[in-house]
Amino acid sequence: MYGPLLPAPEQLWMAALLAAGRGSALSHTSSAALRGLMAVRHVVEVKAPTQRRGDDTLHVRVGTGQVETIRGLRVTTVSQTLLDLAAVGWPIERLVNDALGPSLVDLGELKAFALDHRGRKGSKALLKAVGLPHTRSAWERRFLKWVTNLDGLPRPATNDKIDALTVDVHWPGHDLVIELDTDQTHGTPWAKRRDARRDAYVRRRGKSVRRIRKETFDPPAVERMLRTLLA
Repeated sequence: MYGPLLPAPEQLWMAALLAAGRGSALSHTSSAALRGLMAVRHVVEVKAPTQRRGDDTLHVRVGTGQVETIRGLRVTTVSQTLLDLAAVGWPIERLVNDALGPSLVDLGELKAFALDHRGRKGSKALLKAVGLPHTRSAWERRFLKWVTNLDGLPRPATNDKIDALTVDVHWPGHDLVIELDTDQTHGTPWAKRRDARRDAYVRRRGKSVRRIRKETFDPPAVERMLRTLLA
């Protein structure tokens, strides 16, 4: 026989907020789980302005911080969640990367938050994490690993801002931008028109733009191109 069905996560989270009282918000692993950054855990973690008694399924910490509302649930912001997790010893490098991938948080915003909270518990780990190269896909990670192993080439910035746009790979000192495409995300007529508008925007700012498609990536040819453009 089957046991009783467990309540949906939203029901558990709402019950936890009611138990924690006015001003409480989902935090730590529960906030991360709500955004899909980790699996839903048996224990719900909440921050509240005043101490409340928890139990085996509810962990209440005193605190506030940045809060927003998602699907009717008060929850700490992504930046606040990452800082809180770092403060209790969670390794956050992967979580930071995963949050940047689907644009749950802007890298510049996260860096600013980390700087504003210097000296707080967890801030050292968060500052370190946002200083690492961040990629938004397996293709970007593959390309970055490959290009950084080429002898004699400068290291690029990844997911860098050029005015209003974020580009995949950027060598600011050489005004070179590489956009990393796939057939799945850049092969449609609409995507091609969007990419052309993006490239024109970047070129108007004095940058040279090259697009490299995962399905046709030719390492020797790309290396020759990079050595010419970065000479």
